Amino acid sequence: MGITVAIVIILVVAVNIFLAGIRVVRPTERGLVETLGKYSKFALPGYHWVIPGIIKLNQINITEQMINAEPQVIITNDNLNTTVDAQVYFKVRDDEQGRES
Repeated sequence: MGITVAIVIILVVAVNIFLAGIRVVRPTERGLVETLGKYSKFALPGYHWVIPGIIKLNQINITEQMINAEPQVIITNDNLNTTVDAQVYFKVRDDEQGRES
């Protein structure tokens, strides 16, 4: 009786650890995998399993995003004041792609 209870407890703990390590990376995200706090690799979209407490998967949004810059008053070459309003678009690029793109 005591051995079966111990086996059931060990089995339940193992299943909980397995289920706690399941991560899903969406198509609009990239996963940054760190092992003990050090970069390991990028994770592509899909299901991934990590060891809880040892491997960490950070999800980063890679879609194009827009930031509104505050309007600023500037002086032109002919000494006139004008207001400039801007929008900045940025997109996170894969580090593995290199500098060409």
